[in-house]
Amino acid sequence: MNRTPLYGAHVAAGGKLVDFAGWEMPIQYSGVVDEYHAVRRAAGLFDVSHMGRFLVAGPSAMAYLQLVVTTDVAKLSLGEAHYSMVCNEQGGIKDDIFIYHTEPQEYLLCVNASNRAKIWSWLMDQTRGLSDLLLSDQSGDLAQLALQGPTARTILSLAGVAGLETMKPRQCLRAPLAEASVLITRTGYTGEPGYELYIPRGRAAAVWDQLFEKGRALGLKPCGLGARDLLRLEMAYLLYGNEIGEDTTPLEASASWVVDFQKRDFVGKATMSGQKAQGLSRKLVGFELLERGVPRHGLKVLAQSASEGGVDGTPIGEVTSGNFSPLLQKGIGLAYVPPSHSAPGTPLSIDIRGRIAPAVVVKTPFYRRGDRQ
Repeated sequence: MNRTPLYGAHVAAGGKLVDFAGWEMPIQYSGVVDEYHAVRRAAGLFDVSHMGRFLVAGPSAMAYLQLVVTTDVAKLSLGEAHYSMVCNEQGGIKDDIFIYHTEPQEYLLCVNASNRAKIWSWLMDQTRGLSDLLLSDQSGDLAQLALQGPTARTILSLAGVAGLETMKPRQCLRAPLAEASVLITRTGYTGEPGYELYIPRGRAAAVWDQLFEKGRALGLKPCGLGARDLLRLEMAYLLYGNEIGEDTTPLEASASWVVDFQKRDFVGKATMSGQKAQGLSRKLVGFELLERGVPRHGLKVLAQSASEGGVDGTPIGEVTSGNFSPLLQKGIGLAYVPPSHSAPGTPLSIDIRGRIAPAVVVKTPFYRRGDRQ
């Protein structure tokens, strides 16, 4: 099983380690809910070094990315980043990624750990015939941390990082930290102000230690994958293998905003253009339970009958992700349903192991920063 450069730090902090996509990763330290609240109220530090990191560089870098991703990379100024997707010819999502424009003619891609080998192979296949393009796997050379929460900027400032006050969301800068040159990006997957740090592998433990030295008094806690999943669900952020996969298009996943149909061409455009014109057969929605309960991945979504409050028992979809929101104090989830059942306010029912729980479609995200208590 693979281990990140911070394996020793996780053991020392009492992390409960589990197998995640072939990596021995902490699922929790002090507890999922405790770590969740740390991020919502103060700050949490996540080791996400298991993610894949690819460098795309050279005179053809932008043109190459324009072909293989759904967004318009030409809109990225130097020092900016955005969320994007890599699709197959049928419009199915091979991976959802972040693209950072780090240097002139140079981009850093962050891909999912479970898709790293697949995406690397596919991206390499797309380079055929391009002599002025460099595609390099930096995953083993870099560690990656996510510092997330309201006190994140203060912690980084105390650690000696300058220039954070003027950074806007999805911008990045390179700065010295713990005697390392670190790429610091104002990105994350929690819905809170935060940063992701790309660190030379050999300096990862030093950066981890320095952040806790400066941040512990401000409420900084180590956080595992359990809290990360709960935080991202409240934001209705997509999880590969749950909400999205190669049998799902961005349009079905309610992520049409990540597809720029004005681009001349990109892999999957023709199929998605047809889907856009003809309409969808299913759509990803958010829902809330109206009674106490915890919806989980794989549970059936049932249609309401014509009679008030009735359930006709017809399965119309499936829960892709679900949990109990500590902040909202209710069960929340994401599910695919027919477009006819996708409008906010539409009543649904969730079959929770034989108990039929009433639910309603709601606008997402479930959580907005002003909701914090």
